[in-house]
Amino acid sequence: MRASVTTATGRATVFQDESGVHLRVHETNGNIWEAGFFPAKKWEDYPRAWESALTLAREIISPNFGTRH
Repeated sequence: MRASVTTATGRATVFQDESGVHLRVHETNGNIWEAGFFPAKKWEDYPRAWESALTLAREIISPNFGTRH
């Protein structure tokens, strides 16, 4: 499963693999950084991991993100 959103400085992508859910940011300047990883050891853990990743993604795409950190 994969979800992505365009931001002012690039694109945030959320995806899952066998270890959990990842949030990566691909900036327009070419930088790629892992913004978050949310482990999921069994199938029942994935909904919570997705919820956490999407919450963080919403914070990152907020225009206030850079001024708070």
